[in-house]
Amino acid sequence: MAPAVRMPGAVAVAALAVLLLVAPYPASATNFVNLPAFSGAGQGMAGADSVSVLDTSLINSNPGALFLLPRSTDPDPKGWFDGGVANFTLGYLQPFLHHTDQFGSSRDDENIPVLAVHGGFAAHVREIPRLTVGVGLFTQGGLGTDFRSLNTAFGTRDDSTSFLRHIKLAFAVSYEIVDGLSIGIAPHISYADFSFRVFPKTSAGVAFSGVDIGNRCQRNLGLGEPGSDCPWDVTGGAKVGVAWKVTPMVTVGLAYTSPANFHFHSGEGKLNFSSLGLGRVSYDVDALGFQWAQRVEAGLAVRPTPRLLLALDASWDDWSANKDVKLRFNNPRSFVPDALRNVTVKITHDWKDQFMVALGAAYDVVPNMFTVRGGYNWASNPLRERTFDPAVQVPFEHHIAVGAGWKPWKRWELDAGFYYALPKKVTYANPELPYGTRATENPQGFQLDVTMGYRF
Repeated sequence: MAPAVRMPGAVAVAALAVLLLVAPYPASATNFVNLPAFSGAGQGMAGADSVSVLDTSLINSNPGALFLLPRSTDPDPKGWFDGGVANFTLGYLQPFLHHTDQFGSSRDDENIPVLAVHGGFAAHVREIPRLTVGVGLFTQGGLGTDFRSLNTAFGTRDDSTSFLRHIKLAFAVSYEIVDGLSIGIAPHISYADFSFRVFPKTSAGVAFSGVDIGNRCQRNLGLGEPGSDCPWDVTGGAKVGVAWKVTPMVTVGLAYTSPANFHFHSGEGKLNFSSLGLGRVSYDVDALGFQWAQRVEAGLAVRPTPRLLLALDASWDDWSANKDVKLRFNNPRSFVPDALRNVTVKITHDWKDQFMVALGAAYDVVPNMFTVRGGYNWASNPLRERTFDPAVQVPFEHHIAVGAGWKPWKRWELDAGFYYALPKKVTYANPELPYGTRATENPQGFQLDVTMGYRF
């Protein structure tokens, strides 16, 4: 795995702490661990938004399309900008998870809702009319589960929880090379951390030792402090894009996102060696082998009539780069035999690449005042049954979306989008995990995004 571009620990936490504390994270993203869209309008069109939804979410979908933002109808001749938009989005995510296995467990996840936040600013530069700039903060995605009092193969009742969050701070620049054709780039800084617990109160000799890694980052509905006892990392990357307004009715675009290699470090965890007479031993924890996938995405927007907008997005995510994750337990806080001073736990992922197609439509019921939206999103399942992990409850394939937009005043606008991931039942037998040979998961869930925007 290529090394992540890391900042010194104290600098990284200080730089991102304020942003992270106001940016909640999803319990379970619905296009695998990525969220499908980053504004209410994009959510209402099921993620078909890379050249069709003209708000600050373009910074995170296709920065080359920022030149499409409407220009001001009454520009300030002394101002810095000639039209632009500022957005703030609040998302409400509600998972519904259920686990069964051969040991008699049939339990709902705690199914606690969480929030997601996106926000940004983008505008045309008055002195350089072909230049558009922007900055945005995005909850890129994540996952989480919280199953309690499961029956185990070792005759105990115990818990299994997981948590992963990824937030991105991006800066964007686009330039219109010739009329209707623009290129853009959005370098970004990403922060991610995770928590992971598998039967932490259970110990069965050499057969099984309960794992308990971090917990403060997942507290308070996912608003836990960054850089705490959860392994974490900060890395960099970029998104580049191009957009071409082929005709007044047709726009196409293409974007590429670089992979984010996370080397999680500075975590705290415990292994349960009670059956060996050692109790629960505390360690420092690192994790290697997790890569947030690179992405290639193409978009098409067609406006056959002034009131009707049709959109299509298709993407490929390189999740097959994730073969396995190694959890490394080092520097025990108490005496243990040499064989237990440095323990590595391997979790095989062996994920597949994911392909996604999103179809969306928007219709202006009242021009410049009220718009309705809808869409369908299909995403291939990158998880294999033989390595399925109930900690990663994101096998969703089919999604439907509806939404609406309202402009109560000349400059202010309000957009809402509702996105539902249909149930996807999975039966699996993962020999690395203690859930037996016929475990099942049946996840589903929804997300509601509301965006307040101001155009100038």
